[in-house]
Amino acid sequence: MTRIGQGRTAEIYEYPSKQIMKLYHADFPAEAVQNEFRITEVVYRKGLPVPQARLFMDDVTRKGIIFERIEGNTMLSLMIQEPVLIEELSRQMAVCHHRLHAQQDDEGALPLQKQILNGAIRNTSLLSEEDKALVIAYLSTLPERKQICHGDFHPDNVMLNETKDQYWVIDWMTGMSGDPAGDVARSWVILMSGTLPEDTDPAVHRGFELARNVMLDHYIQHYIQISGISRQELDAWILPVAAARLDERLPAREADQLIKLVQDRIRLL
Repeated sequence: MTRIGQGRTAEIYEYPSKQIMKLYHADFPAEAVQNEFRITEVVYRKGLPVPQARLFMDDVTRKGIIFERIEGNTMLSLMIQEPVLIEELSRQMAVCHHRLHAQQDDEGALPLQKQILNGAIRNTSLLSEEDKALVIAYLSTLPERKQICHGDFHPDNVMLNETKDQYWVIDWMTGMSGDPAGDVARSWVILMSGTLPEDTDPAVHRGFELARNVMLDHYIQHYIQISGISRQELDAWILPVAAARLDERLPAREADQLIKLVQDRIRLL
């Protein structure tokens, strides 16, 4: 098989019949792979722009999922290749995100946003028990809703076709039901602090850093404009979302930045 992509959790290979195989690293939990397969099935049945998950492969050392193959590029790669498109693509990213949030999880098929965040905050070793208790108490005061949320929405998880008039949202492992403001806050935290893999080409690193602030500004402003949500509603979710992200395998520089953000926000409670 020919490898056509890789990330922090999995590698992507060509697969027959216009499909791809997403093959997870050997130490990646099978339960998380099963969760991605199930959640992708749920949102696909909702009619959202999502590649169809066709088969969960559990008979190999490394777990995998067979997806329909989508031809195109991620928004992130397009932003880096064509910087002139950053503003337009950032607005398009907001439209795409808002489209997901227009759907509700009335069936209760998805994990709950607050439960996911609560568990991650409790599990992180990068905050004191006292700080975790404060964040969890604050989280309990935030709104509970049932909108479809991606949980990891950023331009590397949105693909566009060659004519840039059709998009798909990929990587639904963190899909959940909850408040769109929390989902957008998660995207803000990722775009503000996120880093590319260490083996990324230096030119791509430079392009990403140049694009970061422009991307953030246009994405957030346009989402607020089309959704009617306020900046205050988004801002209210940043503390618990940032604290929960500390439970992930983050590079040291990104983790340090988030710890400072969380501690600064705790002082404002």
